[in-house]
Amino acid sequence: MKSNKDSKKKSEFTEVARGLSMILQIGINMMVPIGMCLVIGYYLDRWLETGYMIIVFLFLGIAAGVRSVYDITKRFYAKDLEMENINQQYYKDLYKERDANISRKRTDSGE
Repeated sequence: MKSNKDSKKKSEFTEVARGLSMILQIGINMMVPIGMCLVIGYYLDRWLETGYMIIVFLFLGIAAGVRSVYDITKRFYAKDLEMENINQQYYKDLYKERDANISRKRTDSGE
């Protein structure tokens, strides 16, 4: 039978592994679109004999990388966001109930 201490260590290891995985994914998903767009811009500049296509494609690569990172982080934190929303709703309901009890006590005591 596993102890609570072993379970806690496994949970911490899992969280660390998830964090490292996310960092690696962010790095890769940011660099690949930028690199690909730079290569495309470079070859288009050589083919068309211009000097600005690499800059245009650099900005396109940065935009694609940022969007990709946004999607990854949104998925990564979706579970945490859902739990946060549940907690916020719980506290809103709790405050409503408290306020209702306070107003009920005031009307019962004649204030």
